[in-house]
Amino acid sequence: MKQNPELQQYTLSPLEAADDDVDLGEYLAILGESKWFIIAVALAITLLGVAYAFLGRPTYAVDVLIQVEQDKTSVDSALGDMASLLGSQSPTEAEMQILQSRMVLGQTIRNLRLDIQTEPGYFPVLGRNWARYMPPDEGLNAPLFGLDTFPWGGEVLQIDSLEVPVSYYNQKLRLIAGANGHYTLLDPDKNPVLEGEVGKPAAKTIGHETLRIFVSDLQARPGVAFKVYKYDELTALTNLTNNLKVAEQGKSSGVIGVDYSDYDPELATRAINEIADLYLRQNVERKSAEAQSTLDFLGKQLPLLKQNMDTAMAVLNEYRIRAGSVDMPKETQVVLEQSVDLQSQLVALRQKREELVQRFTPSHPQVVAIDAQIARITGLMKTLDKKVQALPDEQKQILQLERDAKVATDLYITLLNNAQQLEIAKAGTVGNVRIVDHAVAPIQQDKPKQPLVIAIAAVLGLFMGVVTAFVRHALRGGVEDPDVIEKHLGLPVYATIPHSKLQERMGRRLHSNKGQNLVLATQDREDLAIESLRSLRTTLHFVLLEAKNNVLMITGPSPGLGKSFISMNLAAVLVAAGKRVLIVDADLRRGHLHEFVGLQRGVGVSDFVSGQCDLDAAIRPSGVAGLDLMSTGAVPPNPSELLLHERFAQAVQEVGKRYDHVLIDSPPVLAVTDAAVVGRLAGASLLVIKAGANPLREVEVSVKRLRQAGINLRGVIFNDVKKIGSRYGAGKYVYQYAYTKRK
Repeated sequence: MKQNPELQQYTLSPLEAADDDVDLGEYLAILGESKWFIIAVALAITLLGVAYAFLGRPTYAVDVLIQVEQDKTSVDSALGDMASLLGSQSPTEAEMQILQSRMVLGQTIRNLRLDIQTEPGYFPVLGRNWARYMPPDEGLNAPLFGLDTFPWGGEVLQIDSLEVPVSYYNQKLRLIAGANGHYTLLDPDKNPVLEGEVGKPAAKTIGHETLRIFVSDLQARPGVAFKVYKYDELTALTNLTNNLKVAEQGKSSGVIGVDYSDYDPELATRAINEIADLYLRQNVERKSAEAQSTLDFLGKQLPLLKQNMDTAMAVLNEYRIRAGSVDMPKETQVVLEQSVDLQSQLVALRQKREELVQRFTPSHPQVVAIDAQIARITGLMKTLDKKVQALPDEQKQILQLERDAKVATDLYITLLNNAQQLEIAKAGTVGNVRIVDHAVAPIQQDKPKQPLVIAIAAVLGLFMGVVTAFVRHALRGGVEDPDVIEKHLGLPVYATIPHSKLQERMGRRLHSNKGQNLVLATQDREDLAIESLRSLRTTLHFVLLEAKNNVLMITGPSPGLGKSFISMNLAAVLVAAGKRVLIVDADLRRGHLHEFVGLQRGVGVSDFVSGQCDLDAAIRPSGVAGLDLMSTGAVPPNPSELLLHERFAQAVQEVGKRYDHVLIDSPPVLAVTDAAVVGRLAGASLLVIKAGANPLREVEVSVKRLRQAGINLRGVIFNDVKKIGSRYGAGKYVYQYAYTKRK
């Protein structure tokens, strides 16, 4: 199939291609055309932002400041600035990890019962905000709209303990307030499982598990429901961690900032202070752990040593009573003192070894050194024992008893003194961290930050409006420049009609018009749109010279392009030049030319073709001097068949003889086939295109259909070109009119 040369693809030259570059003018045209849409989107998103800023659930932030003092004996302190170069870990980083550990946070959850969450079941959206803005500490607020089963402010539920089956963890339970302090607990399936009373523990066996609850306080109207959650340990820990932020305040400052946020300002304050206190306590306990370990060891040894001392003293006293006074030579006394000293050293070394073995393996250097000392003292004691064996029996006996008693007494007293010193040292232990600032209950909410949220919403709304406008324009893909039609379709553009604000205002009154003249050409002769139609009038003089008759059909690819506006005002412009003009409304489905001049639909084309009236009756004066109107008449069920009737062709032929110009406003080309029927009767046809409304492909198909029907399509009218600043058009293709009224 050979392609129509007039519809072949137009190849742009390099210069033309350069002219097709998008410039700022095109963007301004899109923004100007969509300004009300952009404003609407921006306003909608801004209102959503305002609603969130004032109705969003507020969160409150609290903070604690903790200082970590570096150990002066540590390697990092000795190295100074070189520590960071050698990759040494800052003690602050380790303390931050401890601060966020389960050891600290888990105990906080248990102490404050953060694994139990209660919340009134507010009325959607309105309830929580109503309760929030009501004065606190004034009892229960009066219910709105008689909805007394919803909380409206002042409700209190305090649960001191809650044990649930494993399947209830992290599930929403409901507690329904009853009369006189009674309540009912519902399971996740909203089935009652337990009834209880405030101040009394309640329990219920469920399967092999037990549900226990103790409600210490309940203030609510009967029927008000509360949401109750019991979290498992990991979930509660995750909830706490998500609201906790720990960071060092400045590099290597040794100061840790701890931030915590929650919906309840009092709970947030108690939680973060509890975390800080528990962290400080464990730090002190960690520093005194070594002293406590030694105290535990001495606590086990002291009773045994005291018992040994008492036994040795009793045996010595018993021997003295039985043997009487026994003189001990000076040499024997020296041996006694040496033996006692060695025995005391040996016992002390063995106790120290037992203490070390609790922390180190037997092969540790400290344990090996103790073993060597024990072996040396044991050897000395064996040598001394040989001297003792050489003494007389009485002196040997009294020496052994005196030695045992003295060793036991000295060892007991020494260890007792050590234990007292360790107790004093433990009591005076100070950790290497201190709390600089405790949290204070906040008054102002932290989030949402109302001015910031509103500002962001406004900016985001404007941005989304602009983006959406460009997306709509891109999806629409309508022809913005008439030069594109001339290049791609080979059709001349006879006129570009600027957008008329006056016509826009009159168009809103068009369908309710009663007796008014809403033809722009008669209301404002100096309007730029009318000036363009005057240029078209001049062009039509030459177009119709070659036509078979003086009948001009005006059509368009689709509805809503302004072809009726063009038809009526072009007719008025022709009349102003002294011509007698008839305008025929051939759009038998949606024609409304009569509304421009405030007439009723009356009789017209359909009535004449169907034989219900003659031609003269179908033609009426429009109210504009020199312009007559043939309206659609009664809307028929078969418009295409009526237009194909020979009476319609006869009518067109007849009126062509009576008038200087006959303008036929036909239905759209792509919607129905009526335009192809009417166009064959006209000497020339014009296609109305609305700027930005018709894709090039749509225009191309319309032209193809008209030409296939044998219609003499002479050119295009480019309608409704928007104004950008002081000019009309988009990009580099500008349609500017200079028309100044004389004063």
